[in-house]
Amino acid sequence: MSTRGRAAIYVEPKKPLVVDEVEFTDPGPDQVLVKLFSSGVCHSQLHTMQRPARPGHRLPVLLGHESTGLVVAKGRAVRSEG
Repeated sequence: MSTRGRAAIYVEPKKPLVVDEVEFTDPGPDQVLVKLFSSGVCHSQLHTMQRPARPGHRLPVLLGHESTGLVVAKGRAVRSEG
């Protein structure tokens, strides 16, 4: 059962982020699904948004890290949430 949520999506260099609804698949065996309350885009990611995508990097992508959230689902191989 997938989960839907809103996210700020980096779609194209030198353009504003697009806020849209996205679908998150169920976590794989070694993954967790986290409901984020806040997330920051760092200075390095702001620079990334101003230059062409590097070879091997695909767009669109969700930016941000150093988040605050709650684990809402985990894969069968996950043994700890912290």
